[in-house]
Formats: sequence, structure tokens, C-alpha cells
Amino acid sequence: MFKYMMTLMTASLLIVQLGIAYLWVFDWRRLATKAGLMIWISSVALGILLYFIYSKFAEDGKFSIINRRAVFSSTAITIILAVFAFMIEI
Repeated sequence: MFKYMMTLMTASLLIVQLGIAYLWVFDWRRLATKAGLMIWISSVALGILLYFIYSKFAEDGKFSIINRRAVFSSTAITIILAVFAFMIEI
């Protein structure tokens, strides 16, 4: 059950972060709204939380390692996009 819930949360997070990357490239005005920024911040926070959950509680199987790396990579890219957006605004 734990493995299924973690997989579902990981897949949802990856979809949201992929949507953020899409909006960052093609329609940044939607991402610059209050709701867009809240989604952005919460996806980064959830990504960091999921990464630590995978590191602490998930078994050391190949499946867990792939999910942990996917969460880390997508969250890192989302943070990098936030830094680039901040630098562009300045």
C-alpha cells in the first residue's frame, strides 16, 4: 500500500512539475499569477518532502531508486526554473 501511494504521489508531482516547465516556456503569464506561484512553491516543497521520504522509508529496491531520482531531478529542474525566473525579473 505504501509503495502504491508513493508511486501515485510521485506521478502526480511529476505531472504538475512538467506542467510548470511547459508554462514557464510557453505561457509564463499564467505561472506569474498568485495561484501559479502557490502551485510552484507547493510542488517544490512536496518534491523535497517526497525525496526525504524515499530516502528514509522506502526500501532499497531498483524501483525505489528510480522514483527517488525522478523526484530529485524534476524538483531540481523546477527550482532552477524558479531561480532563472527570479534572475529575469531582476
